[in-house]
Amino acid sequence: KICGLFLSSSVSKDPDDVTELQLEVLRILRNMGYTGYIHLRLMPGVSYHYVKEAVELADRVGVNLEAPNKDVFDELCPNKGGFNEAILKRLTWIVDEAQRSKREAAGLKSGYCQAGVDTQMIVGAVDDNDWQYLQVTEWLYKRHSLKRVYYSSFEPIAQTPLEKRRACPPSREHRLYQSSFLIRDYGFKTDSFAQIVDDEGFLPNTDPKLALAKANIDMFPIDLNTATYFEMVQIPRVGP
Repeated sequence: KICGLFLSSSVSKDPDDVTELQLEVLRILRNMGYTGYIHLRLMPGVSYHYVKEAVELADRVGVNLEAPNKDVFDELCPNKGGFNEAILKRLTWIVDEAQRSKREAAGLKSGYCQAGVDTQMIVGAVDDNDWQYLQVTEWLYKRHSLKRVYYSSFEPIAQTPLEKRRACPPSREHRLYQSSFLIRDYGFKTDSFAQIVDDEGFLPNTDPKLALAKANIDMFPIDLNTATYFEMVQIPRVGP
Protein backbone atom coordinates (compact mmCIF):
# COMPACT_ATOMS: atom_id res chain seq x y z
CA LYS A 1 0.00 0.00 0.00
CA ILE A 2 1.28 3.48 -0.87
CA CYS A 3 0.26 6.39 1.38
CA GLY A 4 0.55 9.77 -0.30
CA LEU A 5 -1.05 12.14 -2.75
CA PHE A 6 -2.37 11.54 -6.27
CA LEU A 7 -3.12 14.87 -7.96
CA SER A 8 -4.91 15.17 -11.28
CA SER A 9 -7.37 17.57 -12.89
CA SER A 10 -9.57 18.33 -15.84
CA VAL A 11 -8.49 21.01 -18.30
CA SER A 12 -10.80 23.92 -17.43
CA LYS A 13 -9.03 26.30 -19.82
CA ASP A 14 -5.38 26.62 -20.80
CA PRO A 15 -3.28 23.54 -19.82
CA ASP A 16 -0.52 25.76 -18.41
CA ASP A 17 -2.96 27.59 -16.11
CA VAL A 18 -4.21 24.30 -14.71
CA THR A 19 -0.70 22.89 -14.32
CA GLU A 20 0.46 26.04 -12.53
CA LEU A 21 -2.28 25.49 -9.93
CA GLN A 22 -1.25 21.85 -9.53
CA LEU A 23 2.39 22.78 -9.05
CA GLU A 24 1.44 25.45 -6.52
CA VAL A 25 -0.07 22.70 -4.38
CA LEU A 26 3.14 20.67 -4.65
CA ARG A 27 5.37 23.65 -3.84
CA ILE A 28 3.34 24.41 -0.70
CA LEU A 29 3.51 20.79 0.45
CA ARG A 30 7.25 20.47 -0.13
CA ASN A 31 7.97 23.85 1.49
CA MET A 32 5.99 22.73 4.55
CA GLY A 33 8.33 19.78 4.86
CA TYR A 34 6.17 17.05 3.30
CA THR A 35 8.50 14.31 2.05
CA GLY A 36 5.80 11.74 1.28
CA TYR A 37 4.90 10.18 -2.03
CA ILE A 38 3.36 12.47 -4.68
CA HIS A 39 1.97 11.16 -7.96
CA LEU A 40 1.15 13.94 -10.44
CA ARG A 41 -0.88 13.64 -13.63
CA LEU A 42 0.01 16.44 -16.05
CA MET A 43 -2.20 18.06 -18.66
CA PRO A 44 -1.91 17.37 -22.40
CA GLY A 45 -0.23 20.26 -24.20
CA VAL A 46 1.55 21.57 -21.09
CA SER A 47 4.69 23.68 -21.64
CA TYR A 48 8.16 22.21 -21.19
CA HIS A 49 9.23 24.30 -18.18
CA TYR A 50 6.24 23.02 -16.21
CA VAL A 51 7.22 19.44 -17.04
CA LYS A 52 10.70 20.11 -15.70
CA GLU A 53 9.41 21.51 -12.40
CA ALA A 54 6.83 18.74 -12.05
CA VAL A 55 9.51 16.08 -12.30
CA GLU A 56 11.56 17.81 -9.58
CA LEU A 57 8.60 18.05 -7.17
CA ALA A 58 6.77 14.74 -7.66
CA ASP A 59 7.83 11.12 -7.13
CA ARG A 60 5.87 9.84 -10.13
CA VAL A 61 4.66 11.88 -13.10
CA GLY A 62 2.53 10.94 -16.08
CA VAL A 63 0.24 12.18 -18.81
CA ASN A 64 -2.80 10.21 -19.95
CA LEU A 65 -2.26 8.63 -23.35
CA GLU A 66 -6.04 7.92 -23.38
CA ALA A 67 -5.90 5.75 -26.53
CA PRO A 68 -3.55 3.23 -28.19
CA ASN A 69 -3.13 5.23 -31.40
CA LYS A 70 -4.04 8.45 -33.17
CA ASP A 71 -7.20 7.16 -34.85
CA VAL A 72 -8.77 5.97 -31.61
CA PHE A 73 -7.61 9.13 -29.83
CA ASP A 74 -9.17 11.43 -32.44
CA GLU A 75 -12.53 9.68 -32.03
CA LEU A 76 -12.36 9.53 -28.24
CA CYS A 77 -10.78 12.93 -27.44
CA PRO A 78 -11.44 15.34 -30.33
CA ASN A 79 -10.89 18.39 -28.10
CA LYS A 80 -7.64 17.42 -26.39
CA GLY A 81 -5.23 18.51 -29.12
CA GLY A 82 -3.20 16.35 -31.46
CA PHE A 83 -2.18 12.88 -30.29
CA ASN A 84 1.44 13.25 -31.40
CA GLU A 85 1.89 16.86 -30.31
CA ALA A 86 -0.18 17.26 -27.14
CA ILE A 87 0.31 13.75 -25.73
CA LEU A 88 3.27 11.80 -27.12
CA LYS A 89 5.64 14.76 -27.18
CA ARG A 90 4.78 15.60 -23.56
CA LEU A 91 5.22 11.98 -22.51
CA THR A 92 8.67 11.98 -24.11
CA TRP A 93 9.55 15.21 -22.28
CA ILE A 94 8.52 13.65 -18.96
CA VAL A 95 10.58 10.50 -19.60
CA ASP A 96 13.67 12.48 -20.62
CA GLU A 97 13.42 14.84 -17.64
CA ALA A 98 12.78 11.95 -15.24
CA GLN A 99 15.88 10.10 -16.39
CA ARG A 100 18.01 13.24 -16.08
CA SER A 101 16.62 14.16 -12.67
CA LYS A 102 17.12 10.69 -11.21
CA ARG A 103 20.79 10.83 -12.13
CA GLU A 104 21.19 14.26 -10.53
CA ALA A 105 19.17 13.49 -7.40
CA ALA A 106 20.48 10.04 -6.44
CA GLY A 107 19.94 9.37 -2.76
CA LEU A 108 17.22 11.97 -2.12
CA LYS A 109 14.13 10.75 -0.28
CA SER A 110 11.41 12.53 -2.24
CA GLY A 111 10.65 14.16 -5.57
CA TYR A 112 12.72 13.95 -8.73
CA CYS A 113 10.43 11.32 -10.25
CA GLN A 114 12.16 8.52 -8.37
CA ALA A 115 9.11 6.28 -8.86
CA GLY A 116 9.20 6.74 -12.64
CA VAL A 117 6.64 7.63 -15.30
CA ASP A 118 3.19 6.20 -15.97
CA THR A 119 0.17 6.66 -18.22
CA GLN A 120 -3.45 5.55 -18.58
CA MET A 121 -5.73 4.54 -21.46
CA ILE A 122 -9.51 4.23 -21.72
CA VAL A 123 -10.62 0.83 -23.03
CA GLY A 124 -13.75 0.13 -25.04
CA ALA A 125 -15.15 3.64 -25.41
CA VAL A 126 -14.92 3.59 -29.22
CA ASP A 127 -14.00 0.98 -31.82
CA ASP A 128 -10.72 -0.53 -30.63
CA ASN A 129 -9.26 -3.95 -29.83
CA ASP A 130 -6.86 -5.53 -27.35
CA TRP A 131 -4.12 -6.04 -29.94
CA GLN A 132 -3.80 -2.25 -30.30
CA TYR A 133 -3.31 -1.85 -26.55
CA LEU A 134 -0.78 -4.68 -26.36
CA GLN A 135 1.33 -3.13 -29.10
CA VAL A 136 1.48 0.31 -27.52
CA THR A 137 2.03 -1.21 -24.05
CA GLU A 138 5.17 -3.01 -25.18
CA TRP A 139 6.38 0.18 -26.87
CA LEU A 140 5.82 2.20 -23.69
CA TYR A 141 7.64 -0.31 -21.48
CA LYS A 142 10.53 -1.12 -23.79
CA ARG A 143 11.07 2.18 -25.61
CA HIS A 144 10.18 4.67 -22.89
CA SER A 145 10.83 2.57 -19.74
CA LEU A 146 7.46 3.43 -18.18
CA LYS A 147 6.89 1.96 -14.73
CA ARG A 148 3.18 1.35 -15.17
CA VAL A 149 0.50 1.41 -17.85
CA TYR A 150 -3.02 1.77 -16.45
CA TYR A 151 -6.23 0.73 -18.21
CA SER A 152 -9.71 2.01 -17.40
CA SER A 153 -12.73 0.18 -18.80
CA PHE A 154 -15.19 2.67 -20.27
CA GLU A 155 -18.49 3.40 -18.51
CA PRO A 156 -21.03 5.71 -20.22
CA ILE A 157 -22.02 8.91 -18.45
CA ALA A 158 -25.36 10.62 -19.03
CA GLN A 159 -25.38 13.84 -21.07
CA THR A 160 -22.00 13.20 -22.68
CA PRO A 161 -21.31 12.42 -26.37
CA LEU A 162 -20.75 8.72 -25.59
CA GLU A 163 -23.71 8.27 -23.23
CA LYS A 164 -25.32 5.65 -25.47
CA ARG A 165 -22.15 3.63 -25.89
CA ARG A 166 -22.17 0.22 -24.21
CA ALA A 167 -19.96 -0.15 -21.12
CA CYS A 168 -16.72 -2.08 -21.53
CA PRO A 169 -16.71 -5.37 -19.56
CA PRO A 170 -14.37 -5.13 -16.53
CA SER A 171 -12.98 -8.53 -17.51
CA ARG A 172 -11.42 -6.98 -20.60
CA GLU A 173 -9.53 -4.48 -18.45
CA HIS A 174 -8.42 -7.36 -16.19
CA ARG A 175 -7.00 -9.42 -19.09
CA LEU A 176 -5.13 -6.39 -20.41
CA TYR A 177 -3.54 -5.86 -16.99
CA GLN A 178 -2.48 -9.51 -16.84
CA SER A 179 -0.99 -9.28 -20.34
CA SER A 180 0.69 -5.99 -19.45
CA PHE A 181 2.49 -7.60 -16.51
CA LEU A 182 3.61 -10.49 -18.71
CA ILE A 183 5.21 -7.94 -21.02
CA ARG A 184 6.70 -5.76 -18.26
CA ASP A 185 7.79 -8.35 -15.68
CA TYR A 186 8.10 -11.67 -17.50
CA GLY A 187 9.70 -10.69 -20.81
CA PHE A 188 6.85 -11.74 -23.12
CA LYS A 189 6.76 -10.10 -26.54
CA THR A 190 3.62 -8.66 -28.09
CA ASP A 191 4.03 -10.92 -31.12
CA SER A 192 3.47 -13.98 -28.92
CA PHE A 193 -0.07 -12.77 -28.11
CA ALA A 194 -0.93 -13.07 -31.81
CA GLN A 195 -1.37 -16.78 -31.05
CA ILE A 196 -4.30 -16.19 -28.69
CA VAL A 197 -6.14 -13.06 -29.93
CA ASP A 198 -9.13 -13.73 -32.17
CA ASP A 199 -9.62 -12.50 -35.73
CA GLU A 200 -10.86 -9.14 -34.44
CA GLY A 201 -7.84 -8.65 -32.16
CA PHE A 202 -9.42 -9.46 -28.79
CA LEU A 203 -7.91 -11.55 -26.00
CA PRO A 204 -9.87 -14.55 -24.68
CA ASN A 205 -11.52 -14.07 -21.29
CA THR A 206 -9.09 -16.42 -19.58
CA ASP A 207 -5.67 -16.16 -17.98
CA PRO A 208 -3.48 -15.07 -20.94
CA LYS A 209 -0.44 -16.90 -19.57
CA LEU A 210 -2.37 -20.15 -19.44
CA ALA A 211 -3.76 -19.52 -22.94
CA LEU A 212 -0.22 -18.93 -24.25
CA ALA A 213 1.01 -22.11 -22.58
CA LYS A 214 -1.77 -24.11 -24.22
CA ALA A 215 -0.93 -22.52 -27.58
CA ASN A 216 2.67 -23.70 -27.13
CA ILE A 217 1.95 -27.04 -25.49
CA ASP A 218 4.83 -28.71 -27.37
CA MET A 219 7.36 -26.92 -25.15
CA PHE A 220 5.99 -28.69 -22.03
CA PRO A 221 6.97 -30.38 -19.83
CA ILE A 222 10.06 -28.26 -19.10
CA ASP A 223 13.21 -29.74 -17.53
CA LEU A 224 13.98 -27.33 -14.68
CA ASN A 225 17.59 -28.55 -14.56
CA THR A 226 18.33 -27.24 -18.05
CA ALA A 227 15.61 -24.64 -18.69
CA THR A 228 16.40 -20.97 -19.22
CA TYR A 229 14.87 -18.30 -16.97
CA PHE A 230 12.38 -17.28 -19.64
CA GLU A 231 11.32 -20.89 -20.23
CA MET A 232 10.58 -21.29 -16.53
CA VAL A 233 8.52 -18.11 -16.15
CA GLN A 234 6.33 -19.24 -19.05
CA ILE A 235 5.00 -22.02 -16.81
CA PRO A 236 1.53 -21.08 -15.54
CA ARG A 237 1.58 -20.01 -11.87
CA VAL A 238 5.37 -19.62 -11.84
CA GLY A 239 6.50 -16.01 -11.42
CA PRO A 240 9.84 -14.20 -11.41
